Formats: sequence, structure tokens, C-alpha cells
Amino acid sequence: MKRFWSIFSRQCPGLALLSFTIIVLASCGQGAPIATSSETHSVQTRSTEIEGEPVRFGVLAIDSAVSVNERYSPLLEYLSQTISRPFELVILSQESQFSQVEEGALDFSTNNPLAAVQIQRLYDTQFLVTHTRPKTGSEFAGLIIVAHNSEIETLNDLKGKKAACVAFQTAAAGCTFQIYHLLQNGIDPFTDFASFEENKSQDNIVLAVLNGSLDVGFIRTGQLEKMEAKGLIQSQDKVRIIDPAEDDFFYQHTTDLYPEWPVAALPQTDAGLTQAVQEALLAIPVDHPALVALKADRFVPAVDYSKLDGLIETLRLKSWDAQSSISQ
Repeated sequence: MKRFWSIFSRQCPGLALLSFTIIVLASCGQGAPIATSSETHSVQTRSTEIEGEPVRFGVLAIDSAVSVNERYSPLLEYLSQTISRPFELVILSQESQFSQVEEGALDFSTNNPLAAVQIQRLYDTQFLVTHTRPKTGSEFAGLIIVAHNSEIETLNDLKGKKAACVAFQTAAAGCTFQIYHLLQNGIDPFTDFASFEENKSQDNIVLAVLNGSLDVGFIRTGQLEKMEAKGLIQSQDKVRIIDPAEDDFFYQHTTDLYPEWPVAALPQTDAGLTQAVQEALLAIPVDHPALVALKADRFVPAVDYSKLDGLIETLRLKSWDAQSSISQ
């Protein structure tokens, strides 16, 4: 495992932050820039009639910064109107999501569960609510895919093949869920694959599998359906899922199911404000435009995230030796 961590630490490039002044952006799958520097970009909500010290709400960017703004600005408008405090959107990169919390520069944040749990282990943040998604609720998972006509049938057949994922250390269902699954089945992708590389676009990973430049790809649940809806692939039947789980989850998947993104409060955030935000998120009407923008069903009280601890500690990720303090 020391070898595993050494490879991780050598191969985790940083991400750069996109300015909102860029006028034309493609989607993430088309190579759109994503938030990647250690800086953040703040966007004030439209509620100019509400005065007071802005509440800084950080969101991890996994695609373009414009996409983050489109998805989360309506939610911050709702919180601003409900709580009568101006909310400020702070777009976070993979690096700044840690540094901003360490510096106490945020009041709240939402991150993928892999990052959120590590931030909590390191800085004692408090999980308030969990996002739920249409058809899948509060869980998601990772897939290991090959082309439909591939000779690969089992996990052992992956040895000696060319593979790619989003990011070795920071992508949850886009990489680390699958790495953990393989390690649990006696396969180390860093030594057993012919090549294993990072590709920031899950769209491009799928297309590379289909055109034969990759043998194997790691993606999250819902990715194939999204690409088919956009016309990027003709049919999901063009790929096969390796080692599919036997359960009744809406999407086929390879890895265990893990909890969706939480919203967390920082330790120094005012207790009254924390309670107000939690109550407002839990009470948001099911037909509210903010949920539509988020592609979410609702928020539920924070679920159990302790399942991530074993993955983090086995893979020796950033907080692997930190004391876990998961809050329910």
C-alpha cells in the first residue's frame, strides 16, 4: 500500500479555476475548463434588497464554473430569501476546497462525498443534509465499462489492459470507488494494467472506450444515460459493465453504493445560522425551481458517511491517518 500511495501522490495534477468573464464555454464532456486553481470565484446572489454580511457557500466544481453557477445560484437565492441574509457562491477547486476550510473562509460547503468526508476528518465540519437525486435517492456508485464487443468478461481480464479514470485521488465515482473495488478483489490497477491514466472528462473516457483507444473506463452512475440523452452515444448497449452488482438500484453499477453529496457547516459558523440553513434546505418545496436546477429531488437529514472511512484509509488518501469524526 505504500507503493500505491506513492503512485497516487505522483500522479494527482491540480485543477485551474475558470473566470465567469469567459463568454462561451463548452460542456465538460466537450473539454470545458473547470475550476482548478487554489483561488475561488465568488458570485453574489441577485437578492440586492437583502443586506448584511454575506454567507459564503462553497461548491466543488466538477465541470465548468458556469455550470456550478447555473445549478446552485437558484438554491442560494432561495436560502437568501428564506433566511434574509445575502448568500455568496464560492466556486471551489479540488485544492481550494481544503484550503478554504482550513482558513475559515467559508460558512458552508458542498463537495463530493470523498472530499467532504476527508474535510470533516481533518477540520471537524458538520454534515447537515444530503442531496437526493431522481430515481436514485441518496446513493450513487461507479462503473467499470468496456466496449460491447470486448473480449474482457471478468475483473481478472482487466489485467494488461489500457484504462482511464477522472482523477486518482479526488474523483469519487469517477475513479476511487473503482480502485477500491479492484483492490478488494486482488487487482492493483497501477501495477496490473498496461496503462492507467487520468482524463478529466467522463464523456471522453466513454468515447475512447468506444473507439478502441482505451480498453477500460471508469465512470459514475448516470453517465451513460446522460450521454445518450445528449446524443453523444447512440445507445448504452454499445458498452458493457464489468462485474455488475446484483441489487435493485436504478442504474447498473460495479462498485458498492455510496452516499450522495452532503452540505456541511464549518465549525466556526454561527449555530443559529447553521440551524436555519439546515431547516430551510429540509423544507424546500419539492417543485421549487432550485431543485430543478440542481437535478435533485430534495434534501434529507445527513445520512451515514462512515462507509467512506475504509476506502480513504485503505487508499491512504489525504486524510487517511486523521481521526474520523463523522456526524449523523
